[in-house]
Amino acid sequence: MNILIQQQRLKKIERLKLVLFLSIIAVGLLILLKVDNMLLSFLLAFVLKYTLAPLINYSERKGVSKSHATLLVFTLFFSLIGILIYWALPYISVQFKAFHAELPRYIEGTRSLIFDIESRVEEIINTSVEFNLSAQAESLMVSWTRSLFEDLPNFLSKSLTTILLAPFFAYFLLKDSHSISKKLLDLVPNSFFELALSLQYQISEQMGQFIRARLLEAVIVGMIVWAGLSIIGFPYSHLLALFAALTNLIPYIGPIIGAIPAIIIAMINGAGLLAVVGVYAFAQLIDIIFIIPLVVAKIVNLHPITVVVSIIIGAQLLGIVGMLVSIPAASMIKVTAQNVYHHLINFRA
Repeated sequence: MNILIQQQRLKKIERLKLVLFLSIIAVGLLILLKVDNMLLSFLLAFVLKYTLAPLINYSERKGVSKSHATLLVFTLFFSLIGILIYWALPYISVQFKAFHAELPRYIEGTRSLIFDIESRVEEIINTSVEFNLSAQAESLMVSWTRSLFEDLPNFLSKSLTTILLAPFFAYFLLKDSHSISKKLLDLVPNSFFELALSLQYQISEQMGQFIRARLLEAVIVGMIVWAGLSIIGFPYSHLLALFAALTNLIPYIGPIIGAIPAIIIAMINGAGLLAVVGVYAFAQLIDIIFIIPLVVAKIVNLHPITVVVSIIIGAQLLGIVGMLVSIPAASMIKVTAQNVYHHLINFRA
């Protein structure tokens, strides 16, 4: 009788642990989605965590304590970032001001290009069709650029919270990652402990490799674009390379988006179009032939259809941020589903 009561008590404790664990996960997700800047801050924190973790682990293997290794790596990393910003900011600032001054001409040039395309389409189909795309494009570009330049100070001030929170979260994620994981795993019922431990390890390893690979890919593409545009003497090479690197993080459509501004500028200026296309094509050729197969493709094994659907869903839910996190999120769901399925099969067996 006492054994039966004890077993029932253990089952109740297991259920309570499971409810508590799931509640913590649910509350955490709710905070990330509902509190302003929290989701982006944590995303950047995880990027920093997985970027710096190998260096901290290496320092630990050399006998440095976790706290000292984290502080040392953080100091060196942000010192390097500060040096890069100090070196690149004057060039980017000059090009940004020059681009701002030339913006009305580029807006009008884009409108003219679209109007010419409309006219040619009307000639081909031999009828007059009111597409009115040029007027709509001009209106959108004026709205976007006004928002970009006029709202930039406000955007930067709002982003200050994210910029400050991300390193703060990343520091403690790196310093206390083992204790945080242990406390969370202690809440998992014994029947799910091995599953949770396996999931935590697999997802952490895969996300770390994926983030480091994507950042390396973006940096290489950005450097190739910058070097190529600088060699051919194309204007705004720093700005365009930075834009190409950032948009390259968006799967499939990112490289196309990254090349559009340079192609439009070349067409409006009436010179260098083939050279510009060649620079971006070469960057993507290096990416497709070398970087993706050797660095990225083996990490996240997802079908192309799954990737496209994930990007669409991410864009619908969270915009650009959703597009960036769609692939790792889909990969996490796949790994979780596979492990839960095998756990249930083995449990039944």
